[in-house]
Amino acid sequence: MQIGEADPSGGLRAGLDELTDANMPALRGRIDSAALFLRFHDAACHTGLLPEQPGEARLFNLLELLRCEAAGARRLPGIDGNLVAAHRARLARSDLLGAHLASLVPLDEAIRMVVGDALVGRSDPSIGTSGFWMWDRWMHQRLQPQLAALTAAVDDQRAYGAAARAFIAALYTALQGRGEGPLRRQISNRAGGGPEDGDFDHGARETEDESFEPGPDALLSDEDAASIWPGIEAPMAVPRLPYRAFTTRHDQVARAEDLVPQHLMRAAQEALDKRRGASKRAMARLVAQLQRRLMARQTRSWAFDLEEGLVDASRLDRVVVNPGFADAYKQEEESQFRDTCVTLLIDNSGSMRGKTIELACVAADLICAALENCTVATEVLGFTTLGWKGGQSAQEWMRAGRPANPGRLNDLLHVVYKSADEAYRRARLNLCAMMSADLLKENIDGEALAWAARRLLARPEQRRILMVISDGAPVDQATIEVNEDKQILDRHLREVIGEIERGGQIELVAIGVRHDVDGYYRSARRIDAIEDLGPALIGALDALLMRQ
Repeated sequence: MQIGEADPSGGLRAGLDELTDANMPALRGRIDSAALFLRFHDAACHTGLLPEQPGEARLFNLLELLRCEAAGARRLPGIDGNLVAAHRARLARSDLLGAHLASLVPLDEAIRMVVGDALVGRSDPSIGTSGFWMWDRWMHQRLQPQLAALTAAVDDQRAYGAAARAFIAALYTALQGRGEGPLRRQISNRAGGGPEDGDFDHGARETEDESFEPGPDALLSDEDAASIWPGIEAPMAVPRLPYRAFTTRHDQVARAEDLVPQHLMRAAQEALDKRRGASKRAMARLVAQLQRRLMARQTRSWAFDLEEGLVDASRLDRVVVNPGFADAYKQEEESQFRDTCVTLLIDNSGSMRGKTIELACVAADLICAALENCTVATEVLGFTTLGWKGGQSAQEWMRAGRPANPGRLNDLLHVVYKSADEAYRRARLNLCAMMSADLLKENIDGEALAWAARRLLARPEQRRILMVISDGAPVDQATIEVNEDKQILDRHLREVIGEIERGGQIELVAIGVRHDVDGYYRSARRIDAIEDLGPALIGALDALLMRQ
């Protein structure tokens, strides 16, 4: 039987039609998975151990597939890399590879990584993003005995099946935090979008890829996410302490040119000009339209229905019908356009890396040039952290004896790419510093927003506009891990936004990149295609500036 014919969904055939050096490991991993299942799976033994609950049965099926894969990977080390490549490719297709929150990772994909790594003996998480790292830490803290039992029984399907059932029972208890109840029943019926019961008949389908493709039901609801967030056992009992930082001694506010060497910024600028030519031209047209509209509004306006001035051609019919009609004139007058300052605050977290940060850089470049021509002051700021999983702040906390609930536990890095008083031509190169991968780490939005607002309020302009570009909720692993209140960063962001919006001195608007931010900001919009970032940013700015 040919492999292409064995996959009715066309999954493997699609892979074979596009054979490149980049996708070969993933394709080999899918084929290896199917072959290992045929080699090590005993259908009769599996059926006798299969749980009755549909959700538990789906997870049991997934664990059995992981056993077969691990049995082969232990014997043939080359297979291990192929299996990891296949998993990463599937996550990339589903836009989950960069998931930075545990609640964004489907349960079956979390199990696939954590249990798969444990069975094969990988020491570090094979998916190195925050969301998967949180799941890895959470499962190893709560399910280590069950993981050890699975690992010890890889070569004995019957013993492994018993260990798998014990693992699933312990998992549901840990997810719920209090044994049986509605949450367990709810998750049992969904199980994070795991494989269906019939997906293990590899005689009819020689790849598991389509079976495990996460769909809309793979993501847990907000209520479920709050219950399974790593570290939360009883969400209602978590104390809500005032937001604070353990220390601010190591926080930095730096200019872009002090963080990234000039030759690297020039190289980034040249690469950006080559890769983003089409996007830049499309955004340039929108910016030019914005500039024309803005300049027209700034320089002149017309007063109509006057008794003297220039003849208003639209009123000539009234003059002919009624020669005594006097209000047939118009006069040009200066527009009362208020002095305005615009601040672009750009999320510089690691999940913005790649195409997203490139388009944000291009949009900021074009907007700064256009607004400067219209005498509108423009500032471009970024926010990230100095390190991953805490920096010097976390080290101080450990030396202090790890006191409970220390608050924010990472070193802030706030970046000034262009100040409001700086000429665009002098700061243009600095904008490319945001493309440096070394800058993009974690994001603590609340303090960054407060910092940008303070800078705006110190400006002399009558009108102040703050535009935020972000692709997710605030997240800092060190802070989330050590504080009992896992929503500490999220809640502080909401508090800062509320203060700014109630103050009325700053017009605040946000653009969420593949992330709903309207739950945070009163004025917000979401874009799902990264290519829409520039047009959305320019459109939002157009709507604000054209409004008196």
